[in-house]
Amino acid sequence: MDARRYRQRMDWFNARPRAKAALKIAGAGAVAAVYAAYIGALLWLAAARAPRFWAALCVPAAAFLLGTALRAGIDRPRPYTALGTAPLFPKAERGKSMPSRHCFCAAAIAVTLGACAAPPLGAVLGVLAVLIAAARVLAGVHYLSDVLAGLAFGVGIAVLGLWAFSFVAVPL
Repeated sequence: MDARRYRQRMDWFNARPRAKAALKIAGAGAVAAVYAAYIGALLWLAAARAPRFWAALCVPAAAFLLGTALRAGIDRPRPYTALGTAPLFPKAERGKSMPSRHCFCAAAIAVTLGACAAPPLGAVLGVLAVLIAAARVLAGVHYLSDVLAGLAFGVGIAVLGLWAFSFVAVPL
């Protein structure tokens, strides 16, 4: 993406306050829905004393920790920093763009809850993870490659984590 295309996208949204507000609501709402579903599923698994509770707790936590370390190591500049422009919504962070933490957390939660709680829940959360990715790119805080890497990383870590859990702890 070049600075001209980036500015065109920001100008388009800034000229349409309703579209800008809808993007903000969709992005924030999808993030809130993923985390609310995650907390609800953890509480349900804990109340049921389900052995899968530990996998549901530990796998997304591992994705969060590993992904946070990876993005700190890569420390890719945000699009608005690299292109010398402003994001659609104010953001102070200048680096740590790759991979997107919102995306890898949402993807890891979707895969994990799909395996540990209910496949339909995982599918709905997967759709929300893609919505989060689109909103992050449209808002100008991530490159497309950042969110795609985030989604792939989250799915990969969740699959590996669930596979490892099935051998060392509790079969899923």
